[in-house]
Amino acid sequence: MGNLRHRLPPLNSLVAFEAVARHLGITRASEELGVSREAVSRQIRNLEEHLGVQLFLRVYRAVELTDAGLALQRAVADGLGVIARAAAEIEQAGRAARVTVGATIAISTYWLTPRLPRFQELHPETEIHVRVSDGTPDMIINGIDVALRYGDGGWPGVESTRLFETETFPVCTPAYLSRHGPIAGAADLARHTLLNLDGPPHSGENWDWMLAGLGVEPDRPPRIVGFDSYASVIQAALDGQGIALGFTRIVDGLLQRGQLIRPIGDALKKGYAVWLVAPAGVRPSGAAAAFRDWILAEAAAG
Repeated sequence: MGNLRHRLPPLNSLVAFEAVARHLGITRASEELGVSREAVSRQIRNLEEHLGVQLFLRVYRAVELTDAGLALQRAVADGLGVIARAAAEIEQAGRAARVTVGATIAISTYWLTPRLPRFQELHPETEIHVRVSDGTPDMIINGIDVALRYGDGGWPGVESTRLFETETFPVCTPAYLSRHGPIAGAADLARHTLLNLDGPPHSGENWDWMLAGLGVEPDRPPRIVGFDSYASVIQAALDGQGIALGFTRIVDGLLQRGQLIRPIGDALKKGYAVWLVAPAGVRPSGAAAAFRDWILAEAAAG
């Protein structure tokens, strides 16, 4: 095959290209790679100069792949995927049983983490590594064996198994309700500080959606305190700073312990669920298969 170093484009540029091509955006690619937008843009320019072709068309707040970009994307995704799978298999063979789990902030903090000791009791020989993100990182490239995601289940490149559906409802502490209540109905919510989960992934299931779904039309904009992490939203609620949105099976433990309560009984369904996902067409390791079976049993148990 000759000297590959002189025939291949710069490898860092190929990694940056794969991320931008997958997300069709430099910002999300830079967040995934943990570098600045300028660094990603520079890598793309270097790659285009090396190949002598334009790979992307720049449009407002996004990019589109050219024909050359589409051809390169297919080759790079296949090539990096093969390398990532081979590296994972080699790494697994040389170490103790290990499973890497991806999960959203909410699922990891309030559903998965409290249950992990039960898996460790059953499989003390297995290392567990949890990678927390509200995004949908490429599982093969990021070395994720299984993941817990929230949504409609329609993610490309993965096999999805529905675990449980959720409802969304207001929650606060008993102390908050004692100080600021009573809350007789949904219309009263607009008078309170509302703790919101900000960001595009959550824009369809936030306080605007909840108030509209409950038929509340505030006379003036409600007081909103927003966070980009669900753990911060719930912590603010536990501190008595306002009313948050809770999800069935996610905040059940906080409700059962009385740390949070539902000030009204109203709830809405978005039609979303928590899903167990795995890379499509990839045979799981023994540890990953055991973890998958355990997650399915935990979800079925309620």
